[in-house]
Amino acid sequence: MRSALAVLLTCIGLAGCSSNPLSPTGEAIYYALQTDTSLRSWVDACTGVSSEAKQQALMTQKNWWKRNGAFVESADFGLAYDLVTVTDERAETGARLAMALTWQVVETAEQEVQELMQNTSDREQLCRGIMTQYSEGERDLRGNESLYNNLVALQRRSQSQGKELALKKASVEQRTGRVYGRSFYVVEKMARRQGCPGAEVQLLKNAWPHEVYDARCPDGSYLIARCEWGNCLIAE
Repeated sequence: MRSALAVLLTCIGLAGCSSNPLSPTGEAIYYALQTDTSLRSWVDACTGVSSEAKQQALMTQKNWWKRNGAFVESADFGLAYDLVTVTDERAETGARLAMALTWQVVETAEQEVQELMQNTSDREQLCRGIMTQYSEGERDLRGNESLYNNLVALQRRSQSQGKELALKKASVEQRTGRVYGRSFYVVEKMARRQGCPGAEVQLLKNAWPHEVYDARCPDGSYLIARCEWGNCLIAE
């Protein structure tokens, strides 16, 4: 998983030398986005275990985000800025990189959760232990001092270059007439799981980190997927 991510990050200028496939900035971005996505995947899994596990999971997520949310947003800014800067008018190339990176992070988190949930005899105890790690700060982004310093630097960049990023993105969209959704591949995968292979996926709402997709199936039925930071759910 990490090797595939390293190749993608290389394409957008976040890679280091061959002995260290990710630069410090790339490592910090991956670290923040992966930690946040893992928590979201655990919350989704644990909410179905019991009412107590659901309550603990939702409260843990809320409190963790209060402590770490600004750094997750800064990491996402760093990724978006480099994508739009490097790819510029090649909007489709940048969009596909963003889609692939979002899918990669979500896929890695889901696999971790699925494997651990399948291999335990007590899911409630497992959820309680994982949530305790998050609530007590063991998985806070401050845990890695060197990467934390890079997240602080990214936060400063987002504050000074945020308007510049918005203008660059608007310029690319105006020139190309295309708007892409980051969670496209995630929704495609979910549609297949729902018995809808070969779905025609269309973006209905693009307000990252919130997105809404329509997946139309070959049999004429359709699914609506709502996404937040790349974590998507099929609407009932």
